[in-house]
Amino acid sequence: MNLRQLIRGIVAVSAMMALLIAAFYLIVTLLIRRALGDRGYPAALPAHVTAVFSCLSIVWVLFLVSSLVRDYRKGAKFLREVKQFSEMVLKGVFSNRYFFADYPDLADAYSSLNELTRNLMEKFNQTEEERSRLNAIIESIPDALVILDNKQEIVLLNDKACELFRYSGRFHNRSLIEVVRSVDLLTMLERVKQLDNGDSGEVFLDYPVDRYVRVRMSPFYRGNDLIGVVVLLHDITELKKLENMRKDFVANVSHEIKTPVTAISGFAEALLEGAIDDRATAEKFLRIIKFQSERLNRLVDDLMTLSKIELGVIKINKTEVNVSELVDSVIEVIGIRAGEKGLYVKKVIDSDNVSVNADKDRLMQVLLNLADNAIKFTQGGGIEIGTGRDDAVEGYLFVRDTGAGIAKRFISRLGERFFRVDPSRSRQLGGTGLGLAIVKHIVKAHGWQLKIESEESVGTVVKILLNRQ
Repeated sequence: MNLRQLIRGIVAVSAMMALLIAAFYLIVTLLIRRALGDRGYPAALPAHVTAVFSCLSIVWVLFLVSSLVRDYRKGAKFLREVKQFSEMVLKGVFSNRYFFADYPDLADAYSSLNELTRNLMEKFNQTEEERSRLNAIIESIPDALVILDNKQEIVLLNDKACELFRYSGRFHNRSLIEVVRSVDLLTMLERVKQLDNGDSGEVFLDYPVDRYVRVRMSPFYRGNDLIGVVVLLHDITELKKLENMRKDFVANVSHEIKTPVTAISGFAEALLEGAIDDRATAEKFLRIIKFQSERLNRLVDDLMTLSKIELGVIKINKTEVNVSELVDSVIEVIGIRAGEKGLYVKKVIDSDNVSVNADKDRLMQVLLNLADNAIKFTQGGGIEIGTGRDDAVEGYLFVRDTGAGIAKRFISRLGERFFRVDPSRSRQLGGTGLGLAIVKHIVKAHGWQLKIESEESVGTVVKILLNRQ
């Protein structure tokens, strides 16, 4: 009951009571006249009788009005409680609030309302627990998870999916093609919807970055109606890279071994066929055989060293190493070769007391390897070996040269087994293509990091970052 209805009720009751009182007054007046007859009494009732009737009428009207007001307040309160309950249900926010009846006749209604509130609170808490449990399960999945509706619009992306697709925007009600621009993925999705069955396969994603993923799609239903598809994507990019590296490694090892073996076999065969009788030719062939056998021996040694480092057979025994003395030893070893090419070798260290916690023999091997590479590919100028500091690291060792430099597109591949910027020249100089790979693994075994900076026609600097902040 609202206020307008209350006013209408009061007016209607008042009018009805006025009519009833007037009628009652007339009837009583007529009865009294008939009983008394014509004795000279006035036509109207005595004043005190009229006053009694008036008071009774007013009391009766006030009683009815108070009853209407009470009913109005009772109904208004109940409606407010129902409205509050409805708002709670719509917002999904339930507190420990119960409704109390001020009127006995509404006790059953309030009891039902409170019971409904308790049931909804229990259901809501159960739903929240299940939602939290589901979210925890979804986020703990190590693979990218995408849930689509039957319109191919995204319902859910977990964190791994956002990371895989490099997507950080709003995904609700967006189509899959807006987030993952892959024709192969959409083709698989259409096949799943048409065949009404799950599917799996490998897909290459070229946006936003190149990725190989293994995809598993499973439709889900409400009754017999398809309402969506669950897409699970497992990133196999690293596995693909490792597979390609393994293939490249086998191919490169085969090629690197076959080249000297073929040379040795060919020149040995030439000697056996009579070239040994020509002393000058025989000596030339034997020098080639010796060079190729040494190259083959270096290749085997490098492969064994690399394998031992990766398997952990070679242990890193750290001690305090004086960097100045170590650099002096390296310069002493490479000085003759550098002098033969007219290159200078310079030590760049601020203090002779600089020390580092490292395996001295392995660190010596690293610096010798880097210095040897610098000499090989530097035709003029010289080489600097020393230490430095900058804002990003606490300290670093470096080997700098003034050689031909390396193109930026090749820098990320330096350290891969058998990778050479100039393969023909590297082989001519006797390189195995494993030197930087060994350096990279020794540096990593120390817990350090290798950084290569280079500019074509200017030179290259290789930094060993000792302690990252």
